[in-house]
Amino acid sequence: MQPLNYYYYNVLESFEKPSDVPAVQLQEGYDLLYRYGGRVEIDLIERAQAAYAQGQSFPWYDALDDEQRDKLRQALSDINPAKILKLMQRNGYASVLYQHARKGYQPGQPEISQAVP
Repeated sequence: MQPLNYYYYNVLESFEKPSDVPAVQLQEGYDLLYRYGGRVEIDLIERAQAAYAQGQSFPWYDALDDEQRDKLRQALSDINPAKILKLMQRNGYASVLYQHARKGYQPGQPEISQAVP
């Protein structure tokens, strides 16, 4: 497995077209994902799976096929935020991570996965 900084440096650069996200918000998204070191990815997938189990799934999570959801579940159980990041990017939902980092994730809240540095 590549270190997280590899993914933040190389994978994040290809996430969005400049016209999709204003440059200030794009940079803010990079900074937040890097600063929280994987906790945003873990938190987002935990929330998505909880909502899916309650029948109130997020639209982007519903759009994934079963194989991709299984891969996300496996990455979550392995506590592998880099894999979550990669899967989200490959499926075209990287902007969901940005929005969650900017608006939905609050670092002061208690986290389920404490093993992520």
